[in-house]
Amino acid sequence: MTSQATHNADSPAHTPGETRRTAPSPDVSPVSTFRRFNVSLRRFVAPSLRRFFTVAAVLLPWPVAASADDPFANNACVRCHENQAGQLGQIVREWKNSVHFANGVGCDGCHGGDATVRAENFPRPDDFKDASHLSRDPRLLTAFRSSDQFVSKVRGREVSYFCGKCHTMVKEKHLGSPHGDNGDPTCLYCHARRPDGYSTHEILTATLDIIDTRGQAEGGRCSPCHQAPTMQAVGQIKETLARTATTIDKVSTQYEQLVHRGYRSIQLAELAEHGREVHSRLRRVFHSFNMREINDFVGEITALAERTQRTQDLLDQVVRQRRMQTIVGLGVCAFLLCFAALLLYYKRRFCLHDASDIVYDTPAGSQH
Repeated sequence: MTSQATHNADSPAHTPGETRRTAPSPDVSPVSTFRRFNVSLRRFVAPSLRRFFTVAAVLLPWPVAASADDPFANNACVRCHENQAGQLGQIVREWKNSVHFANGVGCDGCHGGDATVRAENFPRPDDFKDASHLSRDPRLLTAFRSSDQFVSKVRGREVSYFCGKCHTMVKEKHLGSPHGDNGDPTCLYCHARRPDGYSTHEILTATLDIIDTRGQAEGGRCSPCHQAPTMQAVGQIKETLARTATTIDKVSTQYEQLVHRGYRSIQLAELAEHGREVHSRLRRVFHSFNMREINDFVGEITALAERTQRTQDLLDQVVRQRRMQTIVGLGVCAFLLCFAALLLYYKRRFCLHDASDIVYDTPAGSQH
């Protein structure tokens, strides 16, 4: 009795029904400790890191990304030479109007060198120049240079081998031709010739206009070497190639129409669906200057064109027959419908009307 009273006196008083609250014990589990550490890290460390990277982004020379309009914005050759005076800068402007630029071929694609170096990484401009020119093709080192022109050491058949690094099939045709045997004219004479006789980096897309049939007095490209009878043959070759190129485009259009009608042919598809390659093959054959090879290829294209034309004529005839059959069928159906309507009208107009006037005799004594 006494111990119970003492216990009640020492314990805090509370009313019946009241919930006794006790202080929660601190959570010292590994998960809770990691969470508290992570909160502290984000609160104190993250702002410092953000300030550090902001300052670094402003002060460090980060490379500029190449834009979609200018894929050579970071090209070391272009960035250096385009600001040069005279021919050193002119070659960049010529190159930007060339078929090489349009197809993503940079200076290092032909001349060699390292176009990935950055001037910011070198203490002196000469060090940057030496690093970018270190792996340059020695064959293109100039034999002599004036203020407005360069002359390289590459001559004759070596030009074909040099350009043939990319244009392999054209190189084979050209080296096997009379031009290739003589080493002149070179690729540059026809594809990169300036009016003053020197080469230019503004190499345009290959077309039949390169075959120049003008006379020497008019500044023709072929006439300085070829006499009048030979120039007539060159003109005939140009006309043949022009007709063949037109035939290739025509066959492609016709085959698309045939495919739309449900007709397919592997042989015709090779010509029609790969028209660009066929045009390229036509240009390669021309570089051989072998009339037999040119005529064989032209004959092959002509045969495919005739086959395509016959196929199209046959399908046109089938379409006309089906159209005529459809018209005849519709006419027969219309005639039968009209005839049926006429019979129905005749039945209602005459047969049923006459039937209502018929009086049937009934036997005597029958009841109704």
